[in-house]
Amino acid sequence: MKQFILTMFLSLSIASLSQGQDNPTTLFGGSGNMKISGFGGPTVSLGVIDGSIAMFNGGGGAIMFNNFFFGGYGSNMSFSTVTRSVGGENLRLRMRQGGLWFGYDAQAHKLVHLTSSLKMGWGHLRFYRSTTSFYDDTQSVLREHFFMLTPEAGIEVNITKFMKIALTGGYRIGFSNTIKEDDNSRINLNGQYMALTFKFGWFGKSGPITEIKKLIKD
Repeated sequence: MKQFILTMFLSLSIASLSQGQDNPTTLFGGSGNMKISGFGGPTVSLGVIDGSIAMFNGGGGAIMFNNFFFGGYGSNMSFSTVTRSVGGENLRLRMRQGGLWFGYDAQAHKLVHLTSSLKMGWGHLRFYRSTTSFYDDTQSVLREHFFMLTPEAGIEVNITKFMKIALTGGYRIGFSNTIKEDDNSRINLNGQYMALTFKFGWFGKSGPITEIKKLIKD
């Protein structure tokens, strides 16, 4: 234990003596060029669920560290043609999810640039009879939880310093789906999708913290 403490002390001493030397290159850059900002906004998407087309709306928000971002998202099925026979009844399917959102914007300073991300979501499936409200959770006759991974990539356009629009496409990969149709097949959550995301935040050359510091200093 004493040897460990001595080693840590020597390491800290050497580090303090070397502060005048060049800073190491790091993943997110040095403290002098780190830009911290953030964004939030709505998303509209079309996707394939169990072989049928469905529309989703939702949104998300994230904190940006230079070109990397980390945050959360939510998605709710707003329109669906997915109808399946379960237990002798023709039921309509509705899906809702939310979770974590990781991403990276390549050369984000350019007018049009690439963007990529991974969404890790948890949610549930609900099944409704045709005579009940599709938007009332209490009217669902079946419910099941699931986990979903959604990698995506696309292009993003800088509209202003405060707004971006991203057009992306990806593939949903669903897990923990056990409900079976009457023909003994499972509900297939896997499928392609495309999304249009509006991002509102600060995307200038300097982050908002730097801009605030400049205002205070001036």
